[in-house]
Amino acid sequence: IGGMKFVLLIFLFLPLFGTSQVCSYDKSLKDATELCDFYRGNSFVSDRNADIALDKILSVIGASKRFVLMPCDDIDNCVATTYKGIRYILYDRGFMSEIASNTNAWSKLSILAHEAGHHINGHTFDLVVYATGAANPPSLSESRQQELEADEFSGFVLQKLGASLSQAQEAIAFHSSYFDDSHSTHPSKEKRLKAIENGYNKAKSQQEPNKYKSNPSNLTADDYFYKAYNNESD
Repeated sequence: IGGMKFVLLIFLFLPLFGTSQVCSYDKSLKDATELCDFYRGNSFVSDRNADIALDKILSVIGASKRFVLMPCDDIDNCVATTYKGIRYILYDRGFMSEIASNTNAWSKLSILAHEAGHHINGHTFDLVVYATGAANPPSLSESRQQELEADEFSGFVLQKLGASLSQAQEAIAFHSSYFDDSHSTHPSKEKRLKAIENGYNKAKSQQEPNKYKSNPSNLTADDYFYKAYNNESD
């Protein structure tokens, strides 16, 4: 990838939250370090705690840990990205700690769940694909929709892990703002809070044992989707 083109692509896909076990392949770790350098433009208390947090998130949907999770200081963000076929979540420990210190203990987990949601929902096409012109980057409206899907996933996961709705929403409530989002990659605060609430309520509804058995004809496509997340059966 040409250096300047790659840098431009990197900044195009900076999320809040835009955006495991660290892969044992030395090349993947080297690539993660290079990605970190690009994202910084040139708290978890420990990296082990971040790894444990990702385990908890993925356990909710029975997913295997297939991410390289790596601290990346001075990017002031948390980023989900894919590079050379490897999926990464890069996080700035200072950024995470600032949000957590101004909100609640669930906030770091909600941010990480949001980034995992980008990967789970297939949002993170390989940067190599974009750089070679094999695919076009998402439009602004597509990007906003992806953010809402990741927010919904975060709400779903936080409910399953025992957070209250307000705890699940607090990181977004603190960091986002109300604005006209028609020219933005990210939705406005009210849309993001609603997406988290939707995911939260869908997770909560799955804990109602009679809902699916008594009247399965009322199931929506979303209901089936989230049932599959939990490996439930009628």
